Amino acid sequence: MSSSNKGLLSKGIGGVGAALLVLNGLIGAGIFALPAKMAAELGAFSPYIFLIFGALILAVVWCFGQLAVLYQETGGPVIYARKGFGDAAAFQTGFIYYLARATAIAANMHVLLLYAGYVWPELNAGIGKSLAIIALTATLIFVNIVGLKAAMRALDTISVLKLLPFAALIGIGYWQLDFSLESDSSMSNTLPAFDTISAGALLTLYAFIGFETVVVTSGETNSPKKTIPRALMLTVSGIALFYFCVQWLYWHTVGAAKPDSAPLIALADMIFGETGALVMTLTAVVSVAGNLLANMISTSRLTFSMAHQSLIPGKLGKPWLGKVHGTFATPYVSILVLGIFAGMMALSGSFVWLAIASVLARLVVYAMCVLVLIKAQNQLTLPVNLIKRVLPFLALAVCAWSVTQSSTHAWLFLVGELVISAVLYVVLHNNASKG
Repeated sequence: MSSSNKGLLSKGIGGVGAALLVLNGLIGAGIFALPAKMAAELGAFSPYIFLIFGALILAVVWCFGQLAVLYQETGGPVIYARKGFGDAAAFQTGFIYYLARATAIAANMHVLLLYAGYVWPELNAGIGKSLAIIALTATLIFVNIVGLKAAMRALDTISVLKLLPFAALIGIGYWQLDFSLESDSSMSNTLPAFDTISAGALLTLYAFIGFETVVVTSGETNSPKKTIPRALMLTVSGIALFYFCVQWLYWHTVGAAKPDSAPLIALADMIFGETGALVMTLTAVVSVAGNLLANMISTSRLTFSMAHQSLIPGKLGKPWLGKVHGTFATPYVSILVLGIFAGMMALSGSFVWLAIASVLARLVVYAMCVLVLIKAQNQLTLPVNLIKRVLPFLALAVCAWSVTQSSTHAWLFLVGELVISAVLYVVLHNNASKG
């Protein structure tokens, strides 16, 4: 670890914790809406697309694991961008990535309250919704400030609560199926048209966005050289299999029919009845809560890292955003700023226009990180085997294809964010040099 981070933040993330950060970074609200979309796009082939394109996204995941071995400071993509392309690139990477992650927090607050509103309608309208957002924001800030271990214990509990209903749904659902009546095996082996596969692949790749959560907290992870690559590869592989199982069960139980409610809630209703639908609704609330907590843990470390690298200079940087709580050893100012920023976006609804560019921003960050790894491999004095040379180029191809599928509006918003970040960088650093 660099001197800028060493000794400031506590090492509170072990192997299980790292895996749970990956899991909760991936499994949030998307899985509750995805099965119906995939079934409509790809039919009986929809489960298999998760295995095929899950394998492709593993090339990108592997690259992040290798970068975590090379660079173990807190900050993830910001650290990688600085090592590969310098301060200006690191600042812009941090800026667009921070906006994307903060936007996801604000959006998921609304998603959580949407599902909670099925049970408590008061939480999803008027003053009740505003008060719920404030309470949720305050809880996230408090849990994160009082210590990394406390936040990780909360994440442990949330992860168990979200996985158990899924395990029951898959187990009981498969047990109830009459496999002797299966007659669409030929259909499952028939490839849809290429453009149809392309649309489904994009949905699949979006379902895997968020795995990088764990690399941002590298400086707080025990033995990151071993822990992070293992957590990334094993967890993402397991989640690809999990998505396959859920999608396969959904297709063979619900089929292509559009459900009245969220697809997995409709599936639980068919398997368990109204009680099952209620449990799956609460599971959706818990699942999104886990995603929010994992996102808060990692995203707050971005501004902390940028401050300690002097990417955010002057009094705004290390003396403020770089502060660490004397008792809890957490970057409490960065946590507070993120919580307030995301909470205000959620209250105002202003996150909607930022959300247009958020997925594209993260894909661009992925591509930039892969380029950093390619550059680092070329600079290594030790030989790198052929597979390790090829994998980054495969990862880059996956990222390149994904970003070309983005809308013109998304590109315009991203270019606008990059222009704003460039201006901010010049202004901040000119003021710092004058001071």
